[in-house]
Amino acid sequence: SLPWRLYRHFPADFSRWREAAAGFKGWDSEVRKLDLSKTCLALMHFPDTGLTPDTEFGPDCPNPNALGTIEWIPRTMDVVTFRMPPLVQAARAAGLQVAHVGVGGGIYMQGPLWEKCVREAGDPPPDDQDRITKDPKVAAQHMRDVFDLPRPQPDKVPPHELALPKELWPQGNDLVAQYPWQLHRLLQSRGITHIIYSGWALNWCLWFSPCGMCDMDRKGYLCSAVRGGCVAIENAESAVGERNLEYAYWKTSTMFGYIFDLQELTHALREQAARKDSR
Repeated sequence: SLPWRLYRHFPADFSRWREAAAGFKGWDSEVRKLDLSKTCLALMHFPDTGLTPDTEFGPDCPNPNALGTIEWIPRTMDVVTFRMPPLVQAARAAGLQVAHVGVGGGIYMQGPLWEKCVREAGDPPPDDQDRITKDPKVAAQHMRDVFDLPRPQPDKVPPHELALPKELWPQGNDLVAQYPWQLHRLLQSRGITHIIYSGWALNWCLWFSPCGMCDMDRKGYLCSAVRGGCVAIENAESAVGERNLEYAYWKTSTMFGYIFDLQELTHALREQAARKDSR
């Protein structure tokens, strides 16, 4: 049991007219049981940017493209290095399924664990034919307009050596999925109906990328998030106070599921692991 955090999006204060939302009760919590047999902890798009010499966060970075929009790196470094490893360790010890979702190569799409998940998920469904093909020139122009990418690169860029903490690597009985249909089949076969997301970025990939909340909500899953285990992409107007992240927690709570505090979730899982060991 642990607090499930939710936003009470009611009641409207009609006397405030346009500001009627000021009457909402706001954030609240209820202590409820979390059925670990029906839940998984999803790790999505955790970067090691900023943790290696070639991705140094600052004007002297030898690899300008690695910094991209460059504002989120200090926050992901904190989450990846200090916050998430204890939670993932506690999850595995307690028997909570860990899943690496929306993966795109590297350490995720190689080795026996990846091959096992691919075999289990089986063949892909037919492609969606009711769509158009995005114009690559338009997409490239938008990328330049918004993110100033790609940027001029120096002749020599230092080689990148992965610095993601080993606790966040796929291991043991973790699941690995690249596409929503793969993730669905892997979870369905295990009776899992609740996905608790962590990663970067809550208001971007965790909502909209393949295997994100929009995909899995449409497939019937309850989609929650870890407060303290997620980073949002901020802008000039939101950076002070991480207001986009706060908005993203509210949006996740009202549209997809619940919010779990990282420390409370870690503590509850450690207690469950201790009970398992004492049996």
